[in-house]
Amino acid sequence: MDLYCDRAQWQNGAVTRASKLADIENTRAIQPERLVGPTVRGIRVTVVSGPDMGVDAVLALNRGIVGRSQGCDVRLTDPTISAFHVELHAVDDQGAIHVKDLSSRNGTRYAGARIESALLPSGATLEIGSSVVRIQLDAAVETPLPDLHSFGELRGRNGAMREMFSTLQRLARTDLSILLEGQTGTGKELAARAVHDASLYGQGPFVVLDCTAIPSTLAESVLFGHERGAFTGASERRIGIFEAAESGTVFLDEVGELPLELQPKLLRVLERREVVRVGSTTPKPVQVRVISATWRDLRQMINHSRFREDLYYRLAQARVTIPPLKERADDIPLLVYHFLQRLPSNTQGARAISPEALQELMRREYAGNIRELKSAVERAAMMAEGAVITPADLAFERILSGERTKAQGSLSPAPTTAASPNQPLTPFKDAKRTLIDEFEKDYLQRLLHRTGDNLSRAAALAGIERHYLRDLFRKHGLRSDD
Repeated sequence: MDLYCDRAQWQNGAVTRASKLADIENTRAIQPERLVGPTVRGIRVTVVSGPDMGVDAVLALNRGIVGRSQGCDVRLTDPTISAFHVELHAVDDQGAIHVKDLSSRNGTRYAGARIESALLPSGATLEIGSSVVRIQLDAAVETPLPDLHSFGELRGRNGAMREMFSTLQRLARTDLSILLEGQTGTGKELAARAVHDASLYGQGPFVVLDCTAIPSTLAESVLFGHERGAFTGASERRIGIFEAAESGTVFLDEVGELPLELQPKLLRVLERREVVRVGSTTPKPVQVRVISATWRDLRQMINHSRFREDLYYRLAQARVTIPPLKERADDIPLLVYHFLQRLPSNTQGARAISPEALQELMRREYAGNIRELKSAVERAAMMAEGAVITPADLAFERILSGERTKAQGSLSPAPTTAASPNQPLTPFKDAKRTLIDEFEKDYLQRLLHRTGDNLSRAAALAGIERHYLRDLFRKHGLRSDD
């Protein structure tokens, strides 16, 4: 059987010579294949009517934003255009341009119809505010592709990821504030940690603030600290996250959730590089690097007055977008291999995966992106019957994750024909109970096998209390002693 496995297994004789050769081929498959990226088409934006008529600009990259803000790639003066009005993205393989309205005040129109997101042909004209602009694909340029397939704990051989690694590596050498954008689970915190570790601030602390969890009544204290007696319950002096991160990095996770009333106070800290604790009038200098992350589009929030534009510029001196897993599915084998090798050495579990199981993982959709893939691999490895993850193990893993799989090899066989409308139905409660009983028994049998019939280890692995697990074993006749 072809396996994805590590070099230690080869040395220990855990696989045959044929498997070793197959693994070498698999390893080759995850190495960078070429150092030249795909051709990139620029976008030419020409204002054909309106206050800025005659403006003709070319976006050097294959995407950019048109609007009034100084942070836009094409900046116009038309007062009816929003700060960040519309985003353009060249889609080379279709010879078209993807147009996305950024929740602008007056909208974006094509052929008289208002659009939110659309794929338009090169040469199309858009109405934005009281202006009309023509958008068309420009000359193609071949881009160099960096020879990088990792940065910190991030992994990827996809062209977009390798370009991102190169960008993060360069940004790490600067003092610029970085805004990381991307869907939940794409690895924004890992990217922030990697930048911190590679920067001049790497010897200092890395302090994380989850902006979704800041209590409104204590928000200032969390950020800036407080003096003893500053408010009810302030029995002692405490420092805030900026002082805690002195000479290091502050990571503002989900900064789009930051309360509006707190934003000007954060802006003041970033501009003056000093904090004033609650209950004090004495400013204290701080020297920190700020990295932020969000899954929201802050430019849309600015258009709706839910995020301060001046704070956005301070946080987004450099913007990096982390692509979702669905745009880099070719990285899944590399990621699976990485997750298997990262399993703790003192943990029992599979360290290899069969090609059939790997193909199944590649066919899945991951709403939770890399985080969901990592959880699936770890569950399957911990509960696998043998040293290699098989499709049957993945079927069981889906049951553990709360999903019923239709994959062949499922632990609970699915009916082969559609149910007849005249077929008698089992009462709902009985059917549900049967399904739960089947799951419990299958799970417990694997748990016993994995832990060598040790109740304490089984309870720790399952994450449930010993007495409850003992009752489950007795219920299914699997273990009667203590």
